[in-house]
Amino acid sequence: SSGINAEYGDMKQVVCTGPFVYALIQDGSTELETFAHPARLIQLCRYLCEAYCATTRKAATLPFIIAAAQPLDPDYSCVVGVPPLSVDSNKSYLGRAFQQAADRVEAVVEFDDFEPSVMRIRSEDKAKFFDALTALLVT
Repeated sequence: SSGINAEYGDMKQVVCTGPFVYALIQDGSTELETFAHPARLIQLCRYLCEAYCATTRKAATLPFIIAAAQPLDPDYSCVVGVPPLSVDSNKSYLGRAFQQAADRVEAVVEFDDFEPSVMRIRSEDKAKFFDALTALLVT
């Protein structure tokens, strides 16, 4: 259930679900290859978080998550998250939350060894993962 909904160009749709803000970069987007690498996706996530928070004050207290289709492996999407702007620490609980949500719905995922809030998920598991993540972070 999306509350606040704002478009960023033709590739990003930012949605505030309640416990987090997220954007999806769909398969077929012209900029998809630019953001296929997790490090660039994290940069985009931070940028969109700051831009969105500039227009939506409440969003500064919420983590920001992006899911992007993977152009070289269309069966998977990359999911990255950054902590809320209102949090001073770079330490994030999102990696643990991602793992718990993935386990809860038995999603096929692969986690980045160096960045716990970066993962690859089978595209068909993405919707149920986000539902589980929402339920997990609301409680």
